[in-house]
Amino acid sequence: MNSPVRITLVVDNESSSDLIAEHGFSAWIEAGDQRILFDTGQGIALKSNAFHLGVDLSQATILVLSHGHYDHTGGIPVFLAANATAPVLSGRGLGTLRFSCHPDQAPRAIGIGSDVLHALSDLPMHRRIELQVPHYLAQSIGISGPIPRLTSFEDTGGPFFLDEEKQRPDSISDELAMWFETSAGLVVLTGCCHAGLVNTVNHIRTVSGIERVHGIIGGLHLLQASEHRLEKTVRFIADCAPDFLIPCHCTGQHVVDRLLQEFGPELVLPGRAGQIHELGLLKSRPSSG
Repeated sequence: MNSPVRITLVVDNESSSDLIAEHGFSAWIEAGDQRILFDTGQGIALKSNAFHLGVDLSQATILVLSHGHYDHTGGIPVFLAANATAPVLSGRGLGTLRFSCHPDQAPRAIGIGSDVLHALSDLPMHRRIELQVPHYLAQSIGISGPIPRLTSFEDTGGPFFLDEEKQRPDSISDELAMWFETSAGLVVLTGCCHAGLVNTVNHIRTVSGIERVHGIIGGLHLLQASEHRLEKTVRFIADCAPDFLIPCHCTGQHVVDRLLQEFGPELVLPGRAGQIHELGLLKSRPSSG
């Protein structure tokens, strides 16, 4: 493919001064003839931020949804109003009823809103793609499919359940991540990383056959991580020795501060809406013919 990759952070908890910040995530990816929107935020910031960043949602070739939480899917109606052709790709179970059940709070619905589900159900079948295995969207651009949960110390990162009575834990099995095979190694893009950073990166290494991690961008959902998990995650990042780490959205400010302390600002750049990241050239894969 030998195309440069450019990722623009459109929605994040933090933003440049002229953009809207909201608890959510969305990224715009340009690579060759691909224009990919990855997640949509809650829906308040997407349209305005896209306009100010020069992101034309009507030109998207596909919408990829990392998982079925409101802060990643709320902008779907905004996207569909702007784009009448792009398919929507997600994991199985995107529309599952979901709750956050903190011990000292009433259960809170955090799944996809009814208006969003209605907008998705109105799409023709050819625009609704459910991914159950890893998939190359284009040469050197991959989508993880379901991510195996193999580590003993990683969990979904919160009190997530499929019912208000807290009888059925939610493994968030529909979660997807993306990767880009650049000349300098893998760049991994996550929405919330509910599967855990170690599980996610190692799965992508296995599927792609590429060991070298050039960079990591996205939410890491370590707000409620134990000290044991944080230590293991920091050690894993150190072992990966990426060239950059851009923690976004749900990573947790105290975790971002710790990553900065551990690795320094030369490696860690806290994410915010408005950032544009040039990843270099995609690496051409050998022909299978």
